[in-house]
Amino acid sequence: MLAEARARAIRIVIVDDHPITLQGLRAAFADSNEVAVVGEAVSGEDAVAVVGELLPDVVFMDLRMPGMGGIDATRVIHARYPDVRVIAFTVDESRASLALALKAGAAGYILKDVGGQELIDAARRATAGEVVIHPALADVHKEIAAVLLPAESVRLTGREVEILRRYAVGASTSEVAEELGMPSETVRHQVRRIQEKLQVADLPQAVAVAIRRGLIG
Repeated sequence: MLAEARARAIRIVIVDDHPITLQGLRAAFADSNEVAVVGEAVSGEDAVAVVGELLPDVVFMDLRMPGMGGIDATRVIHARYPDVRVIAFTVDESRASLALALKAGAAGYILKDVGGQELIDAARRATAGEVVIHPALADVHKEIAAVLLPAESVRLTGREVEILRRYAVGASTSEVAEELGMPSETVRHQVRRIQEKLQVADLPQAVAVAIRRGLIG
């Protein structure tokens, strides 16, 4: 039964150059049947190689590492393996670094003060295609808009803007639907339309592009 549960678990790779952090992440996931750590890496170069070999569902990626950093590794992984969700996992990054992580294709970012269940929830949300944002960084879109490219000529409806704004501060699809009084399937349909307009492949990219262009500032 345990083997069957593990077979359905979210497959995770953890990337950090500090052994204590890796040990803590292993311990956080050890007792859960929802997730399974299938690989580890201590640098960006290692992360790209490990992800290419194992093709996990989620990568928890430290941003500051010697050699290839987490942002560059995220960019490579997102380009080569777009189905792999990368979550930036950091102590305390600047808004500029977090913006670059999103632009590189990260599915979100969380701080290293979160507990094990929050990590598992983040992995689950990322695999569901949602944007994962640490509660302490819920207002990050306002500052990110200032460090990325200026607005470009893309028109979103008022409802589309409201939907993206809620995703940008970490709301789930069900929360967006409840707040806007819409069925969840309608929200998903709107998200697909937004992705088409912005010419992106998924929701995290849509949020990042909208922030970059000042559409949801």
